[in-house]
Amino acid sequence: MSEKPPYMPTGIGMGMMSDDETKVGVLIFETAQGNFDFAVNLQAVDVLTKAINEIEMHLRSGRTH
Repeated sequence: MSEKPPYMPTGIGMGMMSDDETKVGVLIFETAQGNFDFAVNLQAVDVLTKAINEIEMHLRSGRTH
């Protein structure tokens, strides 16, 4: 784990970028420290979806690990 606390998003946005061959989504996490932009392809969407579902399951059940 990180040695410092994580940034807490104050807002989340999205956008799309593409050229002739590649298309990616962009997640924009707005925080008090500034915006963090992440390019996301379909493989990353699958990984993020699984991670968010796992986090949701733990939050709803009250488990911490």
